[in-house]
Amino acid sequence: MDLDARLLDALRRDGRLSVTDLAREVGSVRGVVSARLNALRADGSVVVVAAVHPDLLGLSSFAHVSVRTTGRTTEIGEQIAGMAGAVFVSAIGGDFQLVVELQLTGPGELYDAIASIRAMSDVATVDTLIYLEVLKGVFLPRGSLPRDLSLDSRDITLIGLLQRDGRASYAALAAQVGLSASATRARVTALIDAGAVRIAPVFRRTHPGDGVIAGIGLNLRGTGENVLSALVAEPSVEYVARTFGRFDAVATVAARSPGDLHRRLDRLSGAPEVAAVHTWVHLHVHKERYEWPLVVAADR
Repeated sequence: MDLDARLLDALRRDGRLSVTDLAREVGSVRGVVSARLNALRADGSVVVVAAVHPDLLGLSSFAHVSVRTTGRTTEIGEQIAGMAGAVFVSAIGGDFQLVVELQLTGPGELYDAIASIRAMSDVATVDTLIYLEVLKGVFLPRGSLPRDLSLDSRDITLIGLLQRDGRASYAALAAQVGLSASATRARVTALIDAGAVRIAPVFRRTHPGDGVIAGIGLNLRGTGENVLSALVAEPSVEYVARTFGRFDAVATVAARSPGDLHRRLDRLSGAPEVAAVHTWVHLHVHKERYEWPLVVAADR
């Protein structure tokens, strides 16, 4: 892996690692790591954000929607991007022309959103996958929140600040909530340990040399535990989720080149638990949304 890939892999494990610890993780020197991370963040290639537990956002229904169009794909993509519940909208190459991630407060709202997409001019058909469990990804941290989790107004302010910049310094965060840097560090650590937030990087590929990003739909034999665990452990795999629908799981993989993607897909197709592999290539991202307003009230 090159330095950028190693940096992203380390940040996926802990998005608030210090530059010194990052350098140790990636096997480089502090100055090189600091300069490269600053460059990636400055040009917008990498953003580090807080993924907030959906229970704190009032979200309970999640879907992956594939959209087949008969024309005006760009206009339709922008129209869908204007929907509040659409957190990710991408133009793709494949059997469908767009993929959409929807996050909404319940099944009724989800149905209405999908119906709105179906009603758009030049939308031919849609195919919906319902998410059962996200195994790897920036959004939707896994597991249940502790029953005794208690958030006050400072915690809620901290979560909002981390949604905008997951690597904001403790001194900067402390100035916003009226605490010392050490007390702020303790609160952020407690939020992460409780699963209320997870700090992770998102790589926005805006340059020609950024490689190929492919979506993968898997039909599995049995539970597929082994192959899904292998995908989660693979640094180049950015997203893995179990789903209901025409696929049993979906994933997103970053490849260096079309040839690299072909080799990865060929290896995946040969896994005993994989019955079929379907792929699409991301061509243009219309929308990526990371920040949501919290719906929980402060306990004090």
